[in-house]
Amino acid sequence: MAEIRPFKGIFFNKEIIGDFSTVVAPPYDVIDNEEQKALLKESKYNVVRLDLPQGSPATKYNRARDTLNEWLNKGVLIREVEPAIYIYEQEYDYKGSHKRRVGFIALAKIEEFSSGKIKAHEKTLKGPKADRLQLLRACQTNLSQIFSLFSDPEQKVDKILQEHMLVPPKIDIVKAGISHRLWVLSNGEAINEIVKVMQNKPLFIADGHHRYETALNYRNEMRLITGDRSGEAPFDYIMMMFVNMDSDGLTILPTHRILKNLPKINYDKFKENLEQVFEIEPLSSIDQVISDLDNNLDHHAIGMYLGNGSFYTLKIKDEGKVIDLLDGSQSKAWKLLDVTILHQIIINRVLGFGGTNIESSIKFTTDEKEAVQLVDSGNYQMAFFLNPTKISSIKEIAGHGEIMPQKSTYFYPKLLSGLVFNKLEW
Repeated sequence: MAEIRPFKGIFFNKEIIGDFSTVVAPPYDVIDNEEQKALLKESKYNVVRLDLPQGSPATKYNRARDTLNEWLNKGVLIREVEPAIYIYEQEYDYKGSHKRRVGFIALAKIEEFSSGKIKAHEKTLKGPKADRLQLLRACQTNLSQIFSLFSDPEQKVDKILQEHMLVPPKIDIVKAGISHRLWVLSNGEAINEIVKVMQNKPLFIADGHHRYETALNYRNEMRLITGDRSGEAPFDYIMMMFVNMDSDGLTILPTHRILKNLPKINYDKFKENLEQVFEIEPLSSIDQVISDLDNNLDHHAIGMYLGNGSFYTLKIKDEGKVIDLLDGSQSKAWKLLDVTILHQIIINRVLGFGGTNIESSIKFTTDEKEAVQLVDSGNYQMAFFLNPTKISSIKEIAGHGEIMPQKSTYFYPKLLSGLVFNKLEW
């Protein structure tokens, strides 16, 4: 099902840039203004000059294009002579465990979601897609890789990758305490083996939904402009990182919600309405909330903070009642997601808050302490804390063609941008 192919990757020239760690960056959509300034100071060649260009909408995309072309012309960026795939390993610590995530970067043929070959699981927004489309039109280059998952319980691909990780990597850096290594795999026999294994596998987008939909829109646009509908033009493919969802290196962080601009709330009535669906347990600190959530990973539990030291966990009394409360034809798995229960029952029904209003009134964070501080500051009214979404849930829901609420997953660690680029030309 997945059609993948090697490509001639473009890399920073180490002789010019010096330290690879100074030119890479997290994905554009997790970089705030302060981090952007810090990255720009690290190197005049940092990838944010391309992937998150500064300036007005009228000038910044062309500025990124001009910078990219200048770096190519001056040898700051060099394109590989032979097509290859690129093995990417990240080593990191999380909650006392040392973990290692390995995948490979290659091109994937862009497919309509209706084909079932590539499956999405999160809602996208118009603004980010418009921004990424402008950048893709200007640069005609994949500046970062989509993060996708595939199922390979027998570890066939992982075994091939491991065989080719015995030589020194092309890139070996540490960024924010996480080790990143990248190998160039140009062995034709090994590449063909991987391509063959992947042929029967659907792909699940883990991170990069906006960029994937942008690439799909760009492909359709270029087909109209060029008349080339062969399916084999450079714009028919996108650079992706492929990771086996059956490996033990995957970590999903919970993404908590902090709300403001809520209608006037009678907190006693609010809790009374919640009690129709949930058991409410008062707690004394955010640490207790997180501990309680950790102890209920296989049950439905949501943490809540209403300010003034008022912490709670909410636990579902009856799954059947939750399913009945949620209208529509969505699957049971979708209805019983903690993030669905939070958005559809607590925020939409009990608080009476939803629709377009919520986009500007909700903040997402993986840091529970930050959520508490923002409520205590008075700038936000309440916070909700979630357990991480399970890989099995993502697979099942994407398999049904259903879409989760925005920011339902946060795969950790993020992939670095700037390790390798893909120019949309053969």
